Amino acid sequence: EILTRVVEPEREDGSAILSVDQAKEELGWLTIEQKFNDGELVGGTITGFNRGGALVDVNGLKGFVPISHLAWAQRSSNGGEEDEMEHRVGESVHLKIIEVDRSKKRAVFSEKAALQEERDSQRERILQELQEGEVRKGRVSGICDFGAFVDLGGADGLIHISELSWEPVESTEQVLNVADEIDVYVMKVDPDSKRIALSLRRTGPEP
Repeated sequence: EILTRVVEPEREDGSAILSVDQAKEELGWLTIEQKFNDGELVGGTITGFNRGGALVDVNGLKGFVPISHLAWAQRSSNGGEEDEMEHRVGESVHLKIIEVDRSKKRAVFSEKAALQEERDSQRERILQELQEGEVRKGRVSGICDFGAFVDLGGADGLIHISELSWEPVESTEQVLNVADEIDVYVMKVDPDSKRIALSLRRTGPEP
């Protein structure tokens, strides 16, 4: 059984002309419009690039992701963007629909917005799971004068510089570097402000 669209209902010989591709396209538009109305993310495949952004295939539809809505990896200044464009062709991506116009056959998507929604969802889940007093594994995602930020798998918590060590610490870099894998003690979780206070020194015994 296949889905088809009637192109010509009846010709002189009594047969009809049908199209499988047009039926797939119609079904694709209906699916995209429904997901757009529901605010759902969609999966797609990058098929190529032009000067304005990425060309994507979503449910058989040809769509577009503006270059400002692509989630680029860190790239060098000597042609890194072109290299990454070529490398990403064929890549499966999650996308948020930001514009649908079937009359113009125009569908525009955002990879950045999809990643942000997924991260927000992960953050909410982690905030609900975290228990004060437990020890969790994390990765140092940033360092500043007053401490370090640690990614707990989708939500960042802060280790204040006073919680880095039982010994006096003059700067965060004395203790941690970005990308370090560490165990952290969960001091406080505030679901309203979405803040997580962490401690490194409390994972060990107090002198």
